[in-house]
Amino acid sequence: MTKTILFISPTGTMDNGAEISIFNLMKFLVSKGFRVLNVFPDYRVPVQKNYLEQMKKAGIQAIGIPAVKWWWEEAPGGLPGTYYQRVKSYEDNIKRIREILNQNKVDLVISNTANVFQGALAAAEENIRHFWLIHEFPEGEFGYYKEKLEFIEYYSDQIFAVSGSLQKELSQLLTDKNILSFIPYSEISGTNLKTSNSHRIIQIGRITENKNQLELIKAYHNLNISNIPLIFIGAEDEEYAKRCKDYVKNNGIQNVHFIGFLDKPWEFLTDKDICVFTSKIETFGMVYIEALINNIPTIVSNNKGYRSVKDLFIQGEMYCLGDIPDLSRHILNLLTNFSMKKNEMVQNKEKITAIYNLENAYKCILKHVNEDVEINVKEKDKFLNIKGVKSSKIDVFKNFLKNYLY
Repeated sequence: MTKTILFISPTGTMDNGAEISIFNLMKFLVSKGFRVLNVFPDYRVPVQKNYLEQMKKAGIQAIGIPAVKWWWEEAPGGLPGTYYQRVKSYEDNIKRIREILNQNKVDLVISNTANVFQGALAAAEENIRHFWLIHEFPEGEFGYYKEKLEFIEYYSDQIFAVSGSLQKELSQLLTDKNILSFIPYSEISGTNLKTSNSHRIIQIGRITENKNQLELIKAYHNLNISNIPLIFIGAEDEEYAKRCKDYVKNNGIQNVHFIGFLDKPWEFLTDKDICVFTSKIETFGMVYIEALINNIPTIVSNNKGYRSVKDLFIQGEMYCLGDIPDLSRHILNLLTNFSMKKNEMVQNKEKITAIYNLENAYKCILKHVNEDVEINVKEKDKFLNIKGVKSSKIDVFKNFLKNYLY
């Protein structure tokens, strides 16, 4: 009998790694014969038209639900609407998900980020298995969810975290649960890079404080190599982009280019380019993997997510985040030894693609999706009693919202 799986997606757009990764997981499960539904927050924005088209083409039934706020109250995104509008929206969202579970005889619910909780509660109320896939480190803008970990652990039949540092960290924080892993997957076949006779330094990614482009600009300035272009590809956060451009202008730095967002950025690159990624925080680093698969010599900061990629694939140079002289040395070394490093990349491409494929990336999730497990009825008032609420018959949703969420 075909199993039906319902995903709870974080944004309903394809502009973030969690959505791209899970879209590929959903397509993979459809190819394995599962019926896949996907619930997402419907904000009535134009970009969601493309999202819906991709879902339909992949054989995934996408269901948009209007929401005032879709993520936890403390999560990024501010506090739209009033307190009461958000409470009512959360209640309505959980109720609607429960209706979808019943109407479609769903066998498993999967929440695709630490930031959403509605699917976990709906699954518990309907006595359906629930998996949590976590892409975010509990720090920085997502540090708030450390306080939610007890809830996440209790309301999960299984938790999966991005392979590497995140899995290890959550395993230490959640000692009562065996934290399994997955590799975020994006379809990357490699690009036929244009031929060139000269080097360029490229960074792909939104111009933001976290992506830390100013660190690369300072390292480039130290090297005094203005004959080699420094190019940033990506949309811009206006305030941070201004800081970067002001630094370039005020220091008279030549040959630095901000070319904005490109739909297919790898088609812009050549066989003589190097990539440098300076992020302060990453969970895994999809753009790093894309550079490796495209055989582009790459330098990355030593944040935990990039370290996870390097541990898995070996390739790429790593500098100490915040150490501008160290980054300058790595850039100069890579440019000096470019041919040798390029040959290493080409020779190791098969090893990378042997690891980075759908079957391997999601094998642990697929194994547990296929399990037939009897679900124990959950003590729905557990977390409410932690908050001092004592009642043998509790409306789990209203009391949860009043006593745990806020």
